[in-house]
This record gives sequence, C-alpha cells and structure tokens, in this order.
Amino acid sequence: MDCELDIPTRVIIGADTRLRVALEVRNLEWSHVLIVSDPFHEEAGRIGEIAQLLSKADLEVSTYTGVTGEPDTEMVGRGFQQFQADKCDGIVALGGGSVIDTAKTISVLARNEDVVENLMGIDNVARLGAGVIALPTTSGTGSEASKVVVITDSQSRVKLTGRSRAYVPNIAILDYKLTMSMPKSLTAAVGIDALTHAIEAYVSRQACDFTDLLALSAVKLIWSSIRQAWHSSTDEKARQNMLIGSFQAGIAFSNASVGLVHSMSEPVGACFHVPHGLSNAMLLPAVTNFSVDGAPSRYAAIARCMDLADDSTPEEECCRILVDELHQLGRELEIPSPKSFGIDKSSYEEHIEKMANDAAVAGSTSNNPVIPTVDQIKKVYCDTYDA
Repeated sequence: MDCELDIPTRVIIGADTRLRVALEVRNLEWSHVLIVSDPFHEEAGRIGEIAQLLSKADLEVSTYTGVTGEPDTEMVGRGFQQFQADKCDGIVALGGGSVIDTAKTISVLARNEDVVENLMGIDNVARLGAGVIALPTTSGTGSEASKVVVITDSQSRVKLTGRSRAYVPNIAILDYKLTMSMPKSLTAAVGIDALTHAIEAYVSRQACDFTDLLALSAVKLIWSSIRQAWHSSTDEKARQNMLIGSFQAGIAFSNASVGLVHSMSEPVGACFHVPHGLSNAMLLPAVTNFSVDGAPSRYAAIARCMDLADDSTPEEECCRILVDELHQLGRELEIPSPKSFGIDKSSYEEHIEKMANDAAVAGSTSNNPVIPTVDQIKKVYCDTYDA
C-alpha cells in the first residue's frame, strides 16, 4: 500500500522546550501572535509565561481564552474575529485538543475566505493557514501532530470533522512539564483516548508499514506508562512517555484513520455532552471485542506489544486477553460507564437509534476491521451502557 504522510515540519521534544517558543516564532517571521488557550491556563499562569517570553523577544501578543469546552463554531468565530481585529499573523496554541483544534481552524479561516462548515470534510481547504505552533498540555488527542480537527456546529450541535494538510501545525513543542498539572480524571480519559488512536490506526484498513511502526510504538509507550502517570503527576518519565506516545499515535491515526470507536463516540458526545476522549475511553473495550474477529493477527500483535502475551500464545487467546485488559484498565483508571457518568437509561435508549445510524455512515466506520450493521452498533452501545 502507498503511504503519504502529513506531519508537522518541525517537532521539538523535551523538558522546558516551551521556553524556545519565541525563537520559533521569530524563525517563522511572525510579528503579532495570538495565543489561543482556555481559562484554566490563564489562571495557572501558563499564558502569562508564554506571553512574557514572546514580549521579551519584541513580539506583539494578543490572547484569546474563549475555549471553554469542546470547540464549536462560535468559539472559533470569536477567536477568528480577534485574530483579524488585532492584525495577528500567527498563532500559538497552548492547551489540550480542544484548544489546538480551535487554533488550527482559526488559522485556516485566516487564509481562506469561507465559513467553518465549508472547510470541514476531506481536503476542502484551498490554501494553507496562517500558521500554528502547538504546545499540548494533555497527552491524548494528538491534535498537535494531526491534519484533523473536530468542531461542533453551534446551531445543530452536530460534530464536524475536517481533514486537510492545511490543519497540520507548523511546529509541535512537546514539553511534558506542561502536562503535569492534569488531574487524574483527565489523565485517564485522554490517555486511553491516545491508546485508542494507536490501536485503531494499527487495525485500520488504511494502515501502512510506516503508520504501523508509529502505532505500535505508541501502544508500547502508553501502555507501559499510563497507570504510573495516573497515580503520580510528578513522574516525569511516565509523563514524557505519554506525551511522545500521544504524538506518535496522532501521526498514525491522522494518516491511517481511526475506526468504529470514533464513529460511535461522536454521537455520544453530541447527544449527551460527554467529552470526546472520555467517550472513546468508554467505548474502546466493547468495540475492540466486536472488532477482533476482523483482524485477529493485528489485535494479537497489539497484545504482544503490550507484553500481555508472547509469540507462542494463540491469536484467539491474545485477543481475549487484550479485551479483558482494556476492561481492567478502564476500571483501574475509574473511567465511568455512560450510566455512572449520569446518562439516564431511558434517554440513552431513546437516542440509540439515531446514534447508531449516525455512526454507521461516519467516514471512519468503513476503515474498521469489521464493518458493522446498524443493529450491531446498537448492541455495542447497549453493551457499553453499564459496562
């Protein structure tokens, strides 16, 4: 299979590498930077630190902290208005996937005279954006590595996905110290989200040799570190492994696609306001159990990569162990089921028909090892409710 890769042109990895942000802005020849972030990082002083670094380099700085949840078209629109009003020429994104997706979409709007809705879909962006330097503060979405954005339509509340080279950040700065303030619940959800990206990229029908290498490396790093990162926010090695693993998974899924977990996750988020990473974490074990028969050798390779089995273990047994261990991971890291999250059973059942139909026609469903019927998707939703 041919393999084409869309990745950031520059990646900087290591402790305190955020301190190099002004130099990187200078190298891109920007003069007025919009920092896109959220209220949490404003209160924590992170925005002030980045703004000061930029100001000391004689750069003009504006800040937009209007990303208050999963990004929607209104958040993007307000950020774009500020970008234009302040005559900015580049963006520094400081935050998790919601912040980085917002920044990437603002960047594309700045160079394409269109509305967000028309810039979604596959390769619907005519020109590259103004430019983004991404400083991820979570180890989960991989948005700093990917050509993908997910933006909710503020009116319909439908999640819109854009895939284009124009959404790839110019530079990713992977400073694991930025992730050490994540609370345990977020560490768990985004960590399993990253693991989902790696697993789905590896079993995707669009996988290639290069994405396989990245996906399995990400699986190994994340699986070996996620529990320690969850237990201890000060374990620097675990935090570094999680961030690098998330980045590798981001490249892998951005170029190989994801599968049924993501197709089913987006309707749950749209209907019940479950954060994207958390809904992926809820669904991963049940979807894996459904999908293993379509690619047993691939799922077995994942189990072996996790050191859950060895080459002598039959594929069927590897797959069973993998599903069991994914369930156990969710329990250990206190991932809620839809029921324990607070979703009423009758409301959940009422929405299953629509959620299943939406998931069935989602683009990534066709890349899953087993392409499900609507009734099969309904069953997976039911199996997940109180898992």
